[in-house]
Amino acid sequence: MFGRTILVLLLLWTQDSVKSLRVVELRVPTHEPEGGMALLGCQYDLQGDTLYNVKWYKDGHEFYRYVPKSDPPVSYFPMAGVNVDIGRSSITAVALVNLTQDSSGNYSCEVNGEAPNFATVIRHKHINIHLLPKSGPHIVGLKEQYHLDELVAANCSLPPSRPKAHLMWFVNDRPAPTSYVSDPWFRVSDERPDAVESILQISFFATPSDFVNGAIKLKCQATIAPLYQKKTESTHYIALPFTEANEITGEEKDIATSTTLKNSLISLLIPIFFLILM
Repeated sequence: MFGRTILVLLLLWTQDSVKSLRVVELRVPTHEPEGGMALLGCQYDLQGDTLYNVKWYKDGHEFYRYVPKSDPPVSYFPMAGVNVDIGRSSITAVALVNLTQDSSGNYSCEVNGEAPNFATVIRHKHINIHLLPKSGPHIVGLKEQYHLDELVAANCSLPPSRPKAHLMWFVNDRPAPTSYVSDPWFRVSDERPDAVESILQISFFATPSDFVNGAIKLKCQATIAPLYQKKTESTHYIALPFTEANEITGEEKDIATSTTLKNSLISLLIPIFFLILM
């Protein structure tokens, strides 16, 4: 009876020990650009246990292992898209360099305790690798000057990216009315079948309200959240001649001149009239 009690207590103590080992924080970026680097961090709490090793996996395949009692302690298993900088990696961090599309995936940190408990904990996060465009948005189709009621039409395009970009037109620093903008369209890149060029058209007839101090400013913004946002803007002027609201027409000028002459004649006759009466 006493032996069974000891066995149950040992089992309970072992279960408590297994549960005590935990990963405190897993630092894995969710978005990174192609060609860049990513630093993966794994902070753990042994809770009195002894560390046996730390392993890193991508999509279930081990690529990095740190065993404190081994010499050397680091083992690296190369795989597509996973390029480890050993010099910048340690027991709690792994540095990935030269990221590619193949670097996207699910990354896991596994912490293992020593005998007799052999406790194991594992946590994972996903990394998305973006292909950012080589340049900002490009606007084509605009003229330097526009007459009133003239069609203003232009395309805004962004070089290939992955994922596709969100394009947005602005008129005088305000989002363009929906009636001005067509649905976006996308073209698969010949050089990168995994990437697309994004294109958005704006089209409207110029009205006086579209011009501020005789000029209209058009801007195109490209966004690939959360890594990329760039704008391209250009200013275009209303074509002269342009009659301002405070200008008067030729007919109005004739009326004003006639009125002025009448007023002048009256002002001259009034003194003469008073002299005759005296």
